[in-house]
Amino acid sequence: MASADSPLFRFTMWRAALPPALRLLLTVNLVTYVAFVVVSLVGAFGAPGIGQLLVDGLTLPSDPAAALRVPWTVLTYGFANFFGGFFGLISFAFGVYWLQWMGRDFEESYGAHRLFGLYMLAGLGGAVVGLLLGAVLPSPRGFFFGLWTPITGVLCAVATLHPTRQIGLLFLGMVPMKWIAVGFVVLSLAFSADVTVLGAALAGVLFAKAQQAGRDPAAWAEPLFATRTRTRSQAPKARAPFGRPAATRSERSASPRTEAASAPLDVDAILDKILEKGYDSLSKEEREALDRASRD
Repeated sequence: MASADSPLFRFTMWRAALPPALRLLLTVNLVTYVAFVVVSLVGAFGAPGIGQLLVDGLTLPSDPAAALRVPWTVLTYGFANFFGGFFGLISFAFGVYWLQWMGRDFEESYGAHRLFGLYMLAGLGGAVVGLLLGAVLPSPRGFFFGLWTPITGVLCAVATLHPTRQIGLLFLGMVPMKWIAVGFVVLSLAFSADVTVLGAALAGVLFAKAQQAGRDPAAWAEPLFATRTRTRSQAPKARAPFGRPAATRSERSASPRTEAASAPLDVDAILDKILEKGYDSLSKEEREALDRASRD
């Protein structure tokens, strides 16, 4: 097993501590981005056509007639992170951060199938609006791609469910979620001209409204996470929204020396258990210990 101080070990702990739907979404996005980087490097050394095959197979054409020839792209484009160069790396890193930031709290509050369903429906809503507008207002790029469209749906759903929740932003101070969502959509349209964010934003709002009305627009995804979904009633009661879980009384009473000494002793056994039986086999105490260790 890798050293406890190695980046691989810390990444393994971080990934293992993620709830199932968020782990799946982040993994698929990471795989497609790494694949794009690899084929771009291969293309730079003598096989330029291989990268175009990946782009054509996953991105959504803005022309509805072209999209009919690759119908699966209405879903895959939300995982296709094909911005190249340093800007592409920064865009992908921030996208992963935002998805992890909002998605973890959403999943642990409302269930794994709802986060997965929201992500997919936001991407589908963005595709519908993008194709409708693409018929009359062609995209500057000619196709749509990227995880930022589904992230817009997640953000707008969270802002609809918790409009007055305030988040600290650099230079702006505390800003309510509803204005963060509005500003995000406006800036996305201004700088990227990607009209799919309009459809994703609408899908996110409708998803949240349906949820508030007692309906479950992601019920179709529940069988995918039937043994793993955690609802609000099962979520940690002391969890602070969009942040680190609040400490329990036993954790507050434990000395830092005791916690620091016990965490390394438990982590190896917990990771071995994950490799053997999966993350869902962990007890609540083991999940909390793994989460604490991944944050240190």
